[in-house]
Amino acid sequence: MNGNPAIMICVGATKAGTSSLYRYLHDHPDCHMRSIKEIHYFDTVDFEDYEHQLDVYARLRADLVGRQDIARKNANLWKVGNLERQIMDVDEIVRILKLGREGVSDYLFYLLDGIGDKKIAGDITPGYGLLTEERLREMAHMAPDVRFVFLMRDPVDRLWSHVRMQATRQRQPGEEVALKARRIMNRTMKKGMETHIPERGDYAGIVEKLKRAVPEDKLFVGFTEDVLSGEGLSSLCAFLGISEKPVDEEPHAHEGVHLKLTDKQRHEAAQFLAPQYAYVEKSFGPLPARWQANMARI
Repeated sequence: MNGNPAIMICVGATKAGTSSLYRYLHDHPDCHMRSIKEIHYFDTVDFEDYEHQLDVYARLRADLVGRQDIARKNANLWKVGNLERQIMDVDEIVRILKLGREGVSDYLFYLLDGIGDKKIAGDITPGYGLLTEERLREMAHMAPDVRFVFLMRDPVDRLWSHVRMQATRQRQPGEEVALKARRIMNRTMKKGMETHIPERGDYAGIVEKLKRAVPEDKLFVGFTEDVLSGEGLSSLCAFLGISEKPVDEEPHAHEGVHLKLTDKQRHEAAQFLAPQYAYVEKSFGPLPARWQANMARI
């Protein structure tokens, strides 16, 4: 094992391109990423969300086993082996979760196990953005070199993507996803309703919390729209201490079902999210073109 590997923790934001970041780092020769993107150790423990998270992993494991059986019947030995690796990772994560608050050392060992000479290991779990300042501070000092990454996608685009994901998950038999999504969107923009959706994109709240909890030189905050291209990619790689590996394809957020936001709702969403636009513009300078286009609707 590398004598002094770094640990990267990506704490979000939800629906802000963290899947693209995972794919980039997973395929990077300097990085050691396990086969499961989101480990959910700290949020499961702190929010005592064991029943839900263990159920999620049980369903994931069953799906992986089913896919492995199909691959085995098709004599696809590479896929069989790849799925076996994912199944083993799920089993290890479940074991660590069951250790509760006593599992931090096992969590760190899991991240670093097999790192060899690579420079950095990572966990990309957007749910960590909801952790307390105290917990984030503890995470920042759980190893000699812990670096945090937070991605910010255009607020309206992030919100609508999150809403569509929720609509797909919550849709009842016979219910149209488009109608479900627009109803959730309307509720989200009403005070006190669907609060879990906008809080995942509370850039002002999350970034300021991270600034208080994490040493300045260990925190990277970037725009989703350019973090895996051009100057943004150079900055990210320099922060992580890895070589700048070109991106083969244009990165994009994991969009899910494609539904168009009406002009009226886009305008209302931009107004609803105006404080986020103002905070990011003040704190991080000129906004990407996509942000400026939606901001103009305020």
